[in-house]
Amino acid sequence: MRTVLNISKHDAIGRRFNNLDARPGFLSYGWDAKFACWTARTESEEYVEQAGGSLTHNMTPWLAKLGRRTGNLNGFYRNASAFTSLDFYRAADLLHFHIVHEEYLSVHDWVEIAAKKPLVWTWHDPYMLSGHCIHPLDCNGFESGCIRCPNLHYHFPVKRDRSALNLEEKLRVVKKLDPMVIVASEYMRELVARSVYENEIRIRVLPFGVDMDTGLTQAEAKRALGIPERNIVVGFRADYSMYKGMPLILNALRRLSTRYPNLSLTVIAFQETGCCSALSSCYQIIDAGWIKGAEIGPYYSAMDYFFMPSVADAFGLMAIEAMAGGATPIVTVGTALPALVGAPVYGLCSEHSEDTYADTVETAILRADLNAEGRAARQHFAHEHYSLNTFCKKLAGIYDEEIEYSHSVRRAA
Repeated sequence: MRTVLNISKHDAIGRRFNNLDARPGFLSYGWDAKFACWTARTESEEYVEQAGGSLTHNMTPWLAKLGRRTGNLNGFYRNASAFTSLDFYRAADLLHFHIVHEEYLSVHDWVEIAAKKPLVWTWHDPYMLSGHCIHPLDCNGFESGCIRCPNLHYHFPVKRDRSALNLEEKLRVVKKLDPMVIVASEYMRELVARSVYENEIRIRVLPFGVDMDTGLTQAEAKRALGIPERNIVVGFRADYSMYKGMPLILNALRRLSTRYPNLSLTVIAFQETGCCSALSSCYQIIDAGWIKGAEIGPYYSAMDYFFMPSVADAFGLMAIEAMAGGATPIVTVGTALPALVGAPVYGLCSEHSEDTYADTVETAILRADLNAEGRAARQHFAHEHYSLNTFCKKLAGIYDEEIEYSHSVRRAA
């Protein structure tokens, strides 16, 4: 049994992406998954260690402020030893980087942590492709090295434009470490192909896996949640960030409320609460709040449609989970989502505008009976393409290959 150490800023936050939820699945393929996080550990110490003492944790926020002021986002931290001193690190046969760029590790730290161990690195978003932003949106500057940034307000916002040098440093470090880079969608692979990394790195596409088999039919899930049997059920994540398309969702719901106030409709909102208070009093509103892990499964199983009109999304796991439960995702163009949800056969897709998205939602609602006929096909599509077991098997295989690759490189040296 070999050990992989997954390194990310948090343990439970993002657990569906950082392999924490998939941890048991790797054991069957010869890998014991351990985890190292920067923020406070919330999971069992049996498989999670927190890195860093009070001094480093107190200093790091000040260095983050300095980074944003100077534009040097990944230059000032010196927290590598907080990870390399961990028992899990010393015992690891291989490292798997996840969110290592979120204002706690520097390019120097990346090198020090990964210098002596094989490395797999999942790029969960396009941050590594640009000089300072997580999502470039409609900016193409990353294709030519972020020579001059016109969007310093994009997250991570900076006061000074150091984007070109930041990207140059990231590229140099990635080439030095020579990791196997994992991306979760062809959309991300295409972004890499347009960037300065093309022909400079080793890369594989591996979609995340989901395990959302609740064993509930839609009728059973509705009864469990107190939803009337004949109600049409829609759901979405109430996230007001600039990336998730909340204005489109709320506009579509307001139009339904105005045109069809007596519609038998249930609206399920995850995360933020209160966003549907202005809708028709005849609608059933379920403010589910933040739902952890498998607890979200019955909500998906009850849904007919899941709204996800993201303006930037490298994968869109919630849309896949909703499909696994039988719901139809309604997404917009310009991200990884249309291809991932099999639009227009299994998912629905529109242009990213309020009116067009509202038209698509309205048409879908009025055809809910027809949509129900494709429920089993959607579930089959999701399970066939995004099985958690398949994900674990393929990733474990990549781990095995990287161990052998590392040995061959050392032998050649």
